[in-house]
Amino acid sequence: MEGDTGTDTLYLQLHKLSAINSEQALDNILTTLWSTRKTGLRSAEKSHVQSLLNLPSPGQVDPVVASLRSLIRKCVRENFTSDDLLKLFPPDLSLDLQSNLILLLQKHQKQWKEESSREQPLSGTSVSYHVKMSAAPSFRPFLSSVIATPLWPHQDDPFTNFNHNDLGASASVIADTNVAPLAPMPLLRDGSPPGNMVSEF
Repeated sequence: MEGDTGTDTLYLQLHKLSAINSEQALDNILTTLWSTRKTGLRSAEKSHVQSLLNLPSPGQVDPVVASLRSLIRKCVRENFTSDDLLKLFPPDLSLDLQSNLILLLQKHQKQWKEESSREQPLSGTSVSYHVKMSAAPSFRPFLSSVIATPLWPHQDDPFTNFNHNDLGASASVIADTNVAPLAPMPLLRDGSPPGNMVSEF
């Protein structure tokens, strides 16, 4: 068995699977662990696994479950083959148990990988959404300046100007004040012709 001490200790828990007397019972445990990979075992499921393993206390179930979940993850995410898995097993683990574990993990590997791949786009969408949201504020000042300034060039532009007489008193106030255009005005004219600015409104 290869790996660090923590991993070695984890897979020593596989010895406790020797208490299981049928391949079907082991298969049920593996499929239960896969179906509860996001929620964890409920108390009834944990009690069932405890009885199958013939363990005296519920606390002894957790390390066995952790080692099996680790094997499942390696099959699904890391594409472990039977040879890769054999290297993880304790050297004195019974050959029957090793064989059953490998057969069952390979039996479900394709289905589990498909189910896992269907879950990936959901997480990808969530990440990209957060990235876009975090980037949004950097564009706000630019957008607000563009929206705030287009009215200034329109007042002095003979091609886009409407009839100030239609505005009554407010037109004379605008005409008499001789307000200088805002500084961003030349940038707006360089990047966007007056005709385009009119069409946007």
